[in-house]
Amino acid sequence: MLRYFTLLTVILFITISAVHAQDNPYTDSIKVNLENATSAREKIIWLDELSRFYLAANRPLSDKYANEMQQIAEESRDRELIILSLLNTARKFSNYSGQVENINVARKFSQKALDMAKANHLTEYEAWSYLCLALCERENSDYDKALSYNNLALSLAANSDNDSLRVNTYISTGNTYLRRNDKMLAFRNYLLALDIAETKAKDNYDLQRDVYYALSSFYSSLDDWEKAKDYIYRANKLTYKYKQRYDRLNNYNLLGRIYAKSKQYDLAQAFYDKSLALADTLKFEIIRLNTYGGLLSMYIAEKRPAKTLEFIRQRPEFQEFLIKAGFDYVLDQIRGMAYIDFGKLDSAEYYLMRAAPYFENKANRINKYWFYDNMGTLFEKKKDYQKSLFYWKKAESMSNEIGDLELKMEVVQRLDSLYQKNQDFKNAYLYNTRYQVYSDSLRKLATEKDLMVLEVENENKRKEREALAEEEAVRTRHNIQYMGITVAIACVFILLTTFGIFRVSSATIRILGFFAFIFLFEFIILLADHEIHHLTHGEPWMIMAIKIVLISILLPLHHFLEEKVIHYLTSRKMLELNKAVLFSKLIPKKEAE
Repeated sequence: MLRYFTLLTVILFITISAVHAQDNPYTDSIKVNLENATSAREKIIWLDELSRFYLAANRPLSDKYANEMQQIAEESRDRELIILSLLNTARKFSNYSGQVENINVARKFSQKALDMAKANHLTEYEAWSYLCLALCERENSDYDKALSYNNLALSLAANSDNDSLRVNTYISTGNTYLRRNDKMLAFRNYLLALDIAETKAKDNYDLQRDVYYALSSFYSSLDDWEKAKDYIYRANKLTYKYKQRYDRLNNYNLLGRIYAKSKQYDLAQAFYDKSLALADTLKFEIIRLNTYGGLLSMYIAEKRPAKTLEFIRQRPEFQEFLIKAGFDYVLDQIRGMAYIDFGKLDSAEYYLMRAAPYFENKANRINKYWFYDNMGTLFEKKKDYQKSLFYWKKAESMSNEIGDLELKMEVVQRLDSLYQKNQDFKNAYLYNTRYQVYSDSLRKLATEKDLMVLEVENENKRKEREALAEEEAVRTRHNIQYMGITVAIACVFILLTTFGIFRVSSATIRILGFFAFIFLFEFIILLADHEIHHLTHGEPWMIMAIKIVLISILLPLHHFLEEKVIHYLTSRKMLELNKAVLFSKLIPKKEAE
């Protein structure tokens, strides 16, 4: 199963690029926005979107938009816009980190942005630059350096009131900790991001979506597929609220991937079908390539080589895109892996050797590792153990650079087996010893992972208890206030009644009566407001309709009661009544004395 990871990674990289391949309704709308843009900042935003869209399949066009963006920024002489254009370019290349060349370009632009931000004392842009540098190092599997950049960004973002910066800083730091396998630290950073996104930035769609994606990825790392699904479903719910149909396509594909990872292949297929159907509805044909990539990854994970090759043959548009975009090596790798599973080893060697120049010269560390894994597996099956050893030793070098314990264990296990087949028992024993050490470490990590799940659950329950306690405190505080208001209104009416007993001027009674009834009916409306919002789910037109009906009833009632009560109190009838009652009670007592 592990050796399929390389193709999953490459396909994810390619198919994210698929939407950038040609004109479509989305890019058309961006071009309209660009034409209507009036400020330099707006133009830079839309030019950046277009530059990203065309990077994978039409590099010259992508460069054209990027150059135009940088020219506008330079001509503005606004340092913030110049830095923004540099960071946009850095992020664009970081998104295509399967190639070392792209990581290096992203690092260069990020550093240039950082230098300019420092020179001009632009603290927030300095933090954004550190986040871009952290992303570059994270994609290059240098997690210690990535974390140092994250810590610098955190120190700057701590004093900022920019919710977007703070949320992105916590997410980036969480991502680095997750790659380092420090899951609890990752989780705590994600929770900090979630708290800001759902409270202070609760109307910001992008921030909430990004936090939900990060938490879904976190729970996937724990193999907690249900929680991973929960957060994608929450993100998908937002697409209806904010009318983000294109993101809904992506959510369906993400759900397809999660269901496939949890081996619920029928449900995965159903979500990929939903994505294809929505793409047809939106007339967004190019996005189908993204779904094709997910389906292909699923068939490979299921070890269905016949289905994999048939899928490629039946999707000529998918092949055409990959070849046109310069990703023909992906097709070669797919075919090579499929033919290994078929047992057609000469065909597998032919296609994998065709893909070799890319992986040797351009791929990042993780993709190189998995390619060497594939080649080692191929030659082991061909019983060419010397060549297999050659590639597994290369894989060992990559696993040491990456520092992933699971990869290291995979390598030493295969090297142990190969040395035994070569009757080199000394080296076989050496690698077997390493395998036992790594295996013990992984068992320990598995135990820690179980404890981590419990700790995460306890953390969630603690947060829930805190939230419930806070809600209870708010409810108690509100109830005390409601009780106080009720007592105050009762006192006002008692005072008003008292004024009717004694000789108080009519003007005083009318003034007090006016305020007494305002307090009473406003209190009734206050009590009704909460229920109205609950019943209408905050829909403005429904709230307005109900309030119109309510006020049309309460307003006449208010005036009627106020007029009758004040008229009665000022007529002095109550004064005469109470005098008679008072004397009737006092006289018998005096006689008794």
